[in-house]
Amino acid sequence: IPNLPDYKIIKLSSRNSIGIHLKTTYTTPKSLFLIFFLEDTGVQQYPIVSKIEENSEAYDQGLRIGHKVIKLNGHTLEYKDIKTLLSDFTYERKTSDFITLTIL
Repeated sequence: IPNLPDYKIIKLSSRNSIGIHLKTTYTTPKSLFLIFFLEDTGVQQYPIVSKIEENSEAYDQGLRIGHKVIKLNGHTLEYKDIKTLLSDFTYERKTSDFITLTIL
């Protein structure tokens, strides 16, 4: 992703609660037929912050409700279902000292 003014990168300690809730309307397609028509279904491309604790480090760094989380530690979150998102965040928190989020 180019470092355009609309994109923001924030770095958070992985040892503390991140203090955010993400939502996604994407679910894993059951067939290739659904993948073919995916763009016409109105499915959101990236997870969106639906709730954030105002005393969290993420809030202090400018993350707000409605922001799209594009990447987690450099890995795209495009078209990921909620179970995969939870797995990715859990893995990154366990294996890294910091969580880097690219937001739009």
